[in-house]
Amino acid sequence: MQQRRDFIKIGAAGFLGLFSGNLEAHVLDNEIDVSKGLNLSTATWKKIQKSFNIDKNINYLNNGTMGLSPNVVSEAVIQRMEIVNSTGSYSGVDKSTLARLGKLMNCDASEVALTHNVSEGINIAAWALPLKTGDEVILTDQEHVGNALPWLNRKRKDGIEIRMLEIPNTAEECLNRIKKLVTPRTKVIAVPHVTCTTGQVLPVQEICEFAKSKGIKTFIDGAHGVGMMQLDLKKMGCDIYASCGHKWLLGPKGTGILYANKDLIEELDALFVGGYSDTGWKVSKEESMMTGLRGDSHRFFYGTQNTALYSGLIAAVDFLNNIGMSRVEERVRSLNTMLLNKLLKYPDKFTILTPTEEKSRCGILSIKLNGKNDLEEYNKLRGEQWILRYVAESDLNCIRISTHIYNTEEQVNALVEKLVSA
Repeated sequence: MQQRRDFIKIGAAGFLGLFSGNLEAHVLDNEIDVSKGLNLSTATWKKIQKSFNIDKNINYLNNGTMGLSPNVVSEAVIQRMEIVNSTGSYSGVDKSTLARLGKLMNCDASEVALTHNVSEGINIAAWALPLKTGDEVILTDQEHVGNALPWLNRKRKDGIEIRMLEIPNTAEECLNRIKKLVTPRTKVIAVPHVTCTTGQVLPVQEICEFAKSKGIKTFIDGAHGVGMMQLDLKKMGCDIYASCGHKWLLGPKGTGILYANKDLIEELDALFVGGYSDTGWKVSKEESMMTGLRGDSHRFFYGTQNTALYSGLIAAVDFLNNIGMSRVEERVRSLNTMLLNKLLKYPDKFTILTPTEEKSRCGILSIKLNGKNDLEEYNKLRGEQWILRYVAESDLNCIRISTHIYNTEEQVNALVEKLVSA
């Protein structure tokens, strides 16, 4: 990347051009060859990890709460802010962002709206879907507050009913339980792609296929999907998917992603609207009217936006794509599997809450320390600069560990030693 003091010389058009193609020369060290094979060497991962400016005294394994951005993301945000403040040009980057995200998730750019976080996307979905008193929505017993409250609020306002799925340890049983929960009044299945509590990966494609066969709409809380694993929303078959840029995608904080299937869009209402979400409007002495909402997901995306954050989001997407999402997922999985296998050697010390079934896990592992106060041990670890996550949700009272590409095998080994000696 150019030095900040020189960047202003490029101008707004030059800045947009910088993000129009492959960012390989800017995002990754030129000495890193990621062109061959699925698995990269440890040495290559260490070079990639130098793209992050993480305090060397911190062992950060809480990516499920917030991902740490590579330097290129911070630079992109700062440089875009300088363009805006020096030229007064703040438009245009949203189109590039939507195109990148659509390609990343295998959907049309027109099906993507930019939000500020997952919770905003979930609220949009909860109010956009046509529900009435007595209609049923299926949630799970392991919800994040961001997916629970919007539906509970719809229940409070409109009298919908909530049915709860108790999540079992296998994908097959999960699907079977959902099938048993469905009644003629079930209108929406709203479940997490990956639970925030234990990191369990739900069989969302199978759930969506079943729902479609019953005429039921599907909403997927994808807070932990985008950036953790390869994502194909068309293959998944969901109706609506909400995610964010600040977790596994390693993007700027305050960025969110909402996908709505274009075949469903005319059924979805928008309670909040503004510039660009309409097809036309007029307020005059003679007539006051709005002709209608846009016929795509951009009806949920309106008003002045922070294009500096979108520039950072573009940089984050390109950073991961330049490595390859297949490699990113493999790295995330391999570190977490390494952690799991080491902890399984101490059944007297740990209770593993995350399913051991391979298809039901990826980058998050939740454990309880047998005979210990998990909150106290969590606080001790945090005091020693081991940044994990304590999970009080669903009364689990456990410790959650997230691994991403900036983590190392050495950190996994050191953490296991810490936990064993606790």
